[in-house]
Amino acid sequence: MTMTRETYRVSVSREGKWWIVDIPGVDYRTQARSLTEVDEMARDLVAGATGADEDSFDLDVDVQPPAAVVDQLGEAVELETSAQQVKAQAAQIRREAVRRLRADYGLSAADIARSLGLSRGRVYQLLEDHQQAA
Repeated sequence: MTMTRETYRVSVSREGKWWIVDIPGVDYRTQARSLTEVDEMARDLVAGATGADEDSFDLDVDVQPPAAVVDQLGEAVELETSAQQVKAQAAQIRREAVRRLRADYGLSAADIARSLGLSRGRVYQLLEDHQQAA
């Protein structure tokens, strides 16, 4: 029969120059200067609070970046999403412009390529993309 190892949840957050290491399972906190110290500090705290050997339990560490940084990263994700949408719109307009040069002005792929500074292969891709999207 295999015994299940106890797992202690460790919540790590930044306060000033310290990482605060909170372990609700033993109702204690400690601090660390760097994230590399967190596991050691948490193990020491749990072992001291429970009398268990430091190697007899597992840690489930959850590191929370500072809220201001989380907000910044959220803003970055929003900007990346907007940029992807704008890029997709630009690609659609580019396909439509190439199609217009072909359909409305009767230009050959070579003439479209030269007038837009594209390769003929790229012009054919854009024309094909438009036909597949239709």
